[in-house]
Amino acid sequence: MWSLCLACWRRGTQSVASRGSRAEVSTVHGGLDDAELRAHAITRADVVDFSSNVNPLGASRLAREAAAKADLSSYPDRECLLLREALSARVGVGVEQLMIGNGSTEIIHLLARARLRPRSRCVIFAPTFGEYQAAVDLAGADVRFVRASEANGFNWSIPTAVRAIETLRPAVAFLCNPNNPTGVYLDEDDVRDLSSAVGPDALLVLDASYAPLADDEWDATPLLSRGNVALLRSMTKDHGLAGVRLGYLAASAPVVEASRRLQPAWGVNAVAQAVGIAALEDEAHVAAARRVIRDSKAYLYAQLKAMGVPTLPSATNFLLARVGDATRVRRALLRRRLVVRDCTSFRLPAYIRIAVRRPDECALLTRALRDVLTHE
Repeated sequence: MWSLCLACWRRGTQSVASRGSRAEVSTVHGGLDDAELRAHAITRADVVDFSSNVNPLGASRLAREAAAKADLSSYPDRECLLLREALSARVGVGVEQLMIGNGSTEIIHLLARARLRPRSRCVIFAPTFGEYQAAVDLAGADVRFVRASEANGFNWSIPTAVRAIETLRPAVAFLCNPNNPTGVYLDEDDVRDLSSAVGPDALLVLDASYAPLADDEWDATPLLSRGNVALLRSMTKDHGLAGVRLGYLAASAPVVEASRRLQPAWGVNAVAQAVGIAALEDEAHVAAARRVIRDSKAYLYAQLKAMGVPTLPSATNFLLARVGDATRVRRALLRRRLVVRDCTSFRLPAYIRIAVRRPDECALLTRALRDVLTHE
């Protein structure tokens, strides 16, 4: 069953102080590491990366052309006005309700700094993206986890979560939806219940970075009218822009302004701003990616099932698969020039996360994984 570790948070043993500072705990991410690749005498061009959950088609032609035309000799607009205006028209919120960040990770840290104080409480729905805890640690706040269990398919019990939030009264709650790495996607009613539990004076940060690539995306924008919901989106994922680092926050004007005051000048460069505007004009590219994801995900499910690898249902563009020793399997695949995400840092050492890529690339992975599980 799902658990919150109630005894732990009552005793305070799960607090930030009990685990040490941010400097003592390094956040682990997917993506390629040049030092690791060099140690294996391979380059980025040699490998297929299944560790990064991005658009399997990469950046669109329009985005690449915009990057090539960007003015590299002038300072970028500090306020990202043109990109905010383009997003305002697309998302349907006021320009004053939008902030652009150097990736969604920057915005996570800015929100934590703006909303949290030493010894204030923050709730994180786990297992999930590690930067939420990193940001809370840096703010000196006390983190509590609402943990979903493997036995329940990593689905949270919303009534139990609501009771926990009402008891803890956190200043901020972080929810990744769809969730990384499990692929669990709460519906709108569940998120509304969590928003109500958080209360009017706190903030529910809804990280919807993977929603645009989900099977059945629902529009979270109307939740902003509740006043205590902040919507976080990463253009890295749906538009394939990991290299330029681009994300945005949609929230009430006071929440946005409090975070913008903490943001360094010129944090979003000219290339990122130009590429972001161009990417928003190419929804056909994202639609094509969704079709690829649909077909490739079905293929991966079938192949993993045939191998006897338990794989969780996922609403979005990655799969969580139980392979036994995730670290060993990842290393073996890297020797075959394929990179998956070892989920040990999520406290899931038996699992790897597999990004859904093009069908031909998925075929390479399944053949290699079958060989690893059979012979190593």
